[in-house]
Amino acid sequence: MLAESVASAVFSLLSMLAIGRVIGPDATGLGTIAIAAFLSVEVFGAVLFPDALVQLPGAARRHSDSAVTASVLVGAVLGLCLAAAAPLLAAGADAPEALWLVLALAPLVPVSAFSGTVSGLLLREQRFRLLSFRLLLGQPLALGTGLVLASRGHGAWAMVGSQAVATAVAFLLMAWGARSSAPRFRLDFGALRELWPVAGPQMAGVAVHIGRYRIFLLALGLVVPQALLAVSHFAFRLLDAALAVVWQSAGRLAMPRLCALQHDREAMAEVYGDVARLQALLGLPICAGIALVAPDMVAVLLGPAWAGTAEATRVVALAAMATLLHGDQSSLFVAVGKARRNLHVAVAALLIPLAALGLLRPETPLEAAFAWSAQCLVMPPVLAWIVLREVRRSAGWLAWRVVPAVVATAAMALVVLALQSALEMPPLARLLATASAGAAVYAVVAWVALGRRLPRVLLTAAAPAPNQPGMERAASAVPSRFPPGPGPTKQVPNTC
Repeated sequence: MLAESVASAVFSLLSMLAIGRVIGPDATGLGTIAIAAFLSVEVFGAVLFPDALVQLPGAARRHSDSAVTASVLVGAVLGLCLAAAAPLLAAGADAPEALWLVLALAPLVPVSAFSGTVSGLLLREQRFRLLSFRLLLGQPLALGTGLVLASRGHGAWAMVGSQAVATAVAFLLMAWGARSSAPRFRLDFGALRELWPVAGPQMAGVAVHIGRYRIFLLALGLVVPQALLAVSHFAFRLLDAALAVVWQSAGRLAMPRLCALQHDREAMAEVYGDVARLQALLGLPICAGIALVAPDMVAVLLGPAWAGTAEATRVVALAAMATLLHGDQSSLFVAVGKARRNLHVAVAALLIPLAALGLLRPETPLEAAFAWSAQCLVMPPVLAWIVLREVRRSAGWLAWRVVPAVVATAAMALVVLALQSALEMPPLARLLATASAGAAVYAVVAWVALGRRLPRVLLTAAAPAPNQPGMERAASAVPSRFPPGPGPTKQVPNTC
């Protein structure tokens, strides 16, 4: 699973950069519209039943068959809706070519729904290696396909081809993994009713969270040219891909520990503080580092045609630092039996950027970055207040947990700024020099600030979860860690 998380972050960013650099901003913006429309629709069928199949005690063949059948039918309906909406989407974005791109992706929606549901059956059997191959195998093949199409002048179709390969590989692996008990076409409504108490809330929460960025991109594409959309998208994704491993690592450490201690609030508070410290230690230097070296990074990775990406990246990176100071509230809400709050957080994280988009009506990537970053300025204070009430601690208690990360990040920033002003080098050489020096200073200062020892959460084993009624349901209320295709894998807090 660690390999899958890292591969997801690396290949997601690499695919975007490599293909985008070949086809240019205009074609990338066009392809982004089609991919965002597809991913916004396919998530509903893909996440409908996996967690419910994992959670349900004594799940029988009738449950798995009915879940796969229902999800594929839902996917087929969603695919038809996507195809019907393609002309409206192309007209709204003033991009006639988008019509055929969206129509080409529509048949993949039920395929993705099948893969997502079967992944729940394989996860129940703890077949983690097979699940990880969806990305470890699928992403390199998808990237290779996209680059071949891009190099031959197919423009936005390179992005569509890459997505199609990733979806097809996931389908083939899931079908091969379930071959010994291949799902049959069956609709047992009684079985679906037993799955629905978990399936319904999970679909809503995950769909809103995963879909919010795609919806924002679609809305942005309706008010800005395709080239500006592509530049803004790259600015957001440069940071998001880097932070994905932070959110997933913190969540996987926090969830079992917090759920095991849900009846001991004092111990839970201490564990939450330890996880908050680790999350800040991992995430703050990433955000600050990207903000500091954004111009050189964009020049090296993308070239001069994408120069507008740098300032937008800097804005979202600086804003995202606020989301790393209050810990992993998503896992905490599940542990204390209030998982529905995660849905509320996801809805707020969708509505705030859309409202900012409507108010700002951006005309530059920098203004688009301000609109997307509005959630990072509004939500963290509210979430920190709610978290502190749940763990019954003061703001000073939480601030003390993140002090080592803040001090080390400040030291890193001073060194990087000093080097940038003193060094007259090409972008690549300056990027390597400043990043290396900044990382070294951060590691030393953080080590001293931590008392010359690793964070406590990495030195203690997770307590076994008590065998209490409702524990399985609480743990399963987390969004699925194994989505059917590339992209974020966890319902994480307001990643910018």
